[in-house]
This record gives sequence, structure tokens and C-alpha cells, in this order.
Amino acid sequence: MTFIRRSLLSKLMLSTMLVIALILAFSVYALYLAKQEELAKETSTQMQENLSKLFSSKLPNRPGQSGFDDLSTTAVDPALDTLICRADGQMSWSSLHKPEVIEAKPTLCPDLMNYLGKMDHDYVFRQITIESGDSYFIYSLRFMRNMGQGPVTYYVVMIDSAKGYLQKMQDYLYQCIRLALLAYALLGALLLLTSFWSLSSLRTMARQIDEIRAGKRDALSQDYERELTPLTGSVNQLLENERQQTQRYQHALNDLAHSLKTRLALIQMTTQDVAMGRELHDNINEQILTMDQMIQYQLRRAVTGRKRLAGKGTEPVPLIEKLLASLAKVYRHKKLQTRFLFDDDVFFHGEQGDLMELMGNLLDNACKFAISEIRVQVRHQGNGLLIEVEDDGPGIDPSKSQQIFQRGVRADTSPGQGIGLAVVTEIVHSYGGDIRVDESSLGGARFQLILPQ
Repeated sequence: MTFIRRSLLSKLMLSTMLVIALILAFSVYALYLAKQEELAKETSTQMQENLSKLFSSKLPNRPGQSGFDDLSTTAVDPALDTLICRADGQMSWSSLHKPEVIEAKPTLCPDLMNYLGKMDHDYVFRQITIESGDSYFIYSLRFMRNMGQGPVTYYVVMIDSAKGYLQKMQDYLYQCIRLALLAYALLGALLLLTSFWSLSSLRTMARQIDEIRAGKRDALSQDYERELTPLTGSVNQLLENERQQTQRYQHALNDLAHSLKTRLALIQMTTQDVAMGRELHDNINEQILTMDQMIQYQLRRAVTGRKRLAGKGTEPVPLIEKLLASLAKVYRHKKLQTRFLFDDDVFFHGEQGDLMELMGNLLDNACKFAISEIRVQVRHQGNGLLIEVEDDGPGIDPSKSQQIFQRGVRADTSPGQGIGLAVVTEIVHSYGGDIRVDESSLGGARFQLILPQ
């Protein structure tokens, strides 16, 4: 069902084939009824003709004949059982051939008069089914004759087996069903071809959108069907708005970067003029250089997007060591013990700025909440890179283990915007990785990152 809900072709095929199935079923039923009426009419006409033959052919008059004794029993079709009954149920004449009808002869007229008398029609043609399950056609004509004692009502009744009729109807129904299934299969194949052809424009649009995402084209083409023109026009307008908005962001960030670079340059020049120790001077210059790199990274990421920045990759060990050394100076008053464990030849297949942003946030949080010790591990895990950052701080409430990765949510009450872990999560997910937090063996929190290599 999920595939049907997510596939326009499947929905189109299913709905159309359902309509076609209903139309074919109705057509088969209509043809069946028409054939049924045609065969019944043929049977009725045949019985009428036999009735005319019966009353038009009489035997030569012989002394002692009375009533209907002059009617010939050979004048009618031997497949038809014919009898003449009085309205009171007495049989006046008969020409019976079917064993089951002959067997029921003693009660045949009373039963027929009981059935036909209730309808009170001069002419009756019916198909009936008896208790044994056999079906018969009954043709009846009511007439009156004066036999010398006043007018008497008679019924001439012809009985024909409906087995041949039912067999013909069954064969005709099977034939209609076979033809309907064949037509259904042909229409289904034709519908599949036409639907596939009709949806070719959507496949072209999807391909062009992929090309736009890959940077190979700027907008959708205009040679689409009239019904798709509003959609393509809206998409192109959206792309143009996004392009203009990106340009505005780029200009704003360029202005911001220029302003910050100018201020950093002034700070650097001031440190050169102010007399200070060589070590302090180098530390300030290092931090200024790091801030400049971060500004350039954030500028490029905002303009081009993180996925396009992934290039040659970077070695994580030197970068993490550099961050640990910088944070040791920032949190030197806590006198933290740092343990850094790593495998040989570990490598991060991504942008160096991403890894710096990611590890900078995690290590800064670990140093902020640690009491006396933090531990960092970088190891191979299958085809991925495992990074663990642990501390011996208060840890994280398990009920907040998922909320802390949301932008603006903090696990503590210290000042801040609560975006550090959200940025880390965005970076990890952009590379198809995973991040989770649990309790560390040191007593605090342990952040585990799995990044593809």
C-alpha cells in the first residue's frame, strides 16, 4: 500500500483499471440479459408455432369422438409435453413424453391450475424451477369452449425442459467473460503504455531538478505541457527568489566578514605595538588566525552549502590536539586531566571547518562540565569513523537525551543560546552519520559520533 500511495503511475493505473473493470462487468451483465431475453423469446415463439400446429391439424371425425379427441398427438414437437386442462383441474387431453412429466401426470393438471389460476392471465410464459432443481418453460393459453353443457374454461399448457437453454446461457456467459478478460488485459497494457508516455514530462522535470541540485542548470525548461506550465513557472520563480536571497546573504556576510577582518587586523597590530611576552603574543595571534579561518568557513558554508564543501578531507588527530591545547588554556583554572586515544591512519572525509566546528562544540562542552577529567577517542568502526567525547561531570538527564540536539534547547541553566549541539547534529547528519549521548564510565556524559569514511 505504501508503494501505491507514493506512486502516481500506480494510482493512475489502479483507478483506471478499476473503472474499466466495472464497465466490462456491466457490459457482460447487459449482454447476458440481452442473450437471455433473446433465447427466451425464441422458445416462446417456438411454443406459439407448435400451438398453432396443434389446433390446425385434426384427426378425421370418428363416431364416438368427443372433446379434444380429434387433436393429433403427432402435430407438435415431441420435445414439448402438451396437455389441455379444465379450470377445475381435470385433464382433457395430453401428449406427454418426458418421464418425469409422465410420472407427475395424476397431479399435473391440479397443480398447474392452482399455479396458473392465481395469475389470472390469458397468456403466460414462465421459467420455473421445481423442488428437484430442474427448470422448465411453461407456455399457457386460456380459452373457452362450449361442449353442449355451456361454456367451459380450458388451459392448453406446453412444457419444455430448460436444460438446453441454461447450457447455452452458461456457454455464452463463459464466452463473454473470456472476451472481457482478454479486452481487460489489452486495455491494461495499452493504458500502461499511454500512462508511461503521459508521465514522461514529470520524469523529465525530476531529471532537470536533479541537474539544478547538481549545479548543471539554473532553471526548468519552458517546453512542458500547458497543464504543467503553472508548476514549472512556480518552481522557477522559487529558484530565482532563492538565488536572490542567497545573493543578499552573501553580500551581508561579505560585509560582516570585512568588518570583522578589519577589527581583527587592528587587534593584531595592537598586540604588536603593546609590549608583552612572546608566548602571550603567539597565543593571541593563533586565536586571531583561528577566528579568521572560522569566519571564512562560515561564509563559504552559508553561500555554497555544506555538501559542496566536502573535498579532500582532513586528519582529525592534529586538529583535535590543537583544540585540546587551546581549551586547556581557556580552562586552565580547572586543571583538567585530558586523555586522547586514537587509532593510526584515522581520516575524516569532509571539510576541515566542519570537523573543527563539530569537535570545538563537543570539547568545549566537555571541558565546561567536567570536574577533573575528559577523555577523547577516535577509532575505526567498520567502514566508519567513531569519535567519543566523555567527561566526569554531572551528566545528562536521560529524559533530555534527545531534546538537547534541538536548536534552542539546553540541558543546564547556564547562559547561552543552546545551538552548539544543534550545529553538531546538523553537521553529522549532513555527512550521513549518527550522534547519540549516554552515560560515560567516568560518571558524566558520553557523546558518540559515527561518521562515514
